Amino acid sequence: MMVIQVSSAISCNERTIANGSGQPACRSLVPRVCGMILILSLCLLLTSAVVSAAEYRLSAASADQFSGGINYTGTDGLILVIEDNVTIKGTGSTGIVSASPITIRSPKGRTLTLFVDNDEEMLYGIKSPAVSLESGHLDITVNGRNASGISNAFGISAESGDVTISGGLVSTLVETTCHKNKGIFASRYIVVSGGLVNVTQRGGSNTFGLDGGDEKNSNSGVRISGGRVLVNSAGALNRNIGIDSRSGTVEISGNTAVIVRIGESGARQNYAFNPNITTIDGAAW
Repeated sequence: MMVIQVSSAISCNERTIANGSGQPACRSLVPRVCGMILILSLCLLLTSAVVSAAEYRLSAASADQFSGGINYTGTDGLILVIEDNVTIKGTGSTGIVSASPITIRSPKGRTLTLFVDNDEEMLYGIKSPAVSLESGHLDITVNGRNASGISNAFGISAESGDVTISGGLVSTLVETTCHKNKGIFASRYIVVSGGLVNVTQRGGSNTFGLDGGDEKNSNSGVRISGGRVLVNSAGALNRNIGIDSRSGTVEISGNTAVIVRIGESGARQNYAFNPNITTIDGAAW
């Protein structure tokens, strides 16, 4: 925050004005000067109050820097700008992990390709409190061979907030032996208002295409009001689930197209747990 110090020592020569009062002629200027200083100070305070964010620009020049993954630990939000077609091959269990919400955009419409291939119990293409895609193309592949009862694999996971897709293209392929394979998961809402979402999940014990809301959060779910959504869940031993919200709601409305394909293995479920959670209004299938 910028601090301005203003001296109160304003001097002037007393002179007689027309009414003969003998008052300092500059007295009338003091309120004006103070007012101008107050307005300037407020403007500076408002400017400094704007939420800041770190920005990573993914380009050919920075490809080596981020080629093994991104681990952002800052408290400000993270903005990823995809300037060129860039590939990240995660050296661990996560391609991109951030302690703060991530916003992804590509004014040029470039592609960020993410690969994760690991045998840990928890696998993530992108892991963050919240994820927003405004433009550009995300192409995410997650593979793994851990079959423990608590193992999970995610293309995108918003651990405490929303996944918001307003433009661009998201493509995920999650194919592991894990207990649960999920294309996109959000602790609160998955919100799709534009762009193209194409999620494919195969293998393991259970597959979920879009999974909005954890079991303790009723203020959650999946909201699709625009764009196109393609879901393909197959190959799981127990359940293949297209779109799910355990405790929230699934709402499909507006000028959108949603196609859900469910494989033959296991139980085939478009909407899991509670068949009454879904409302469909004006959607094209």
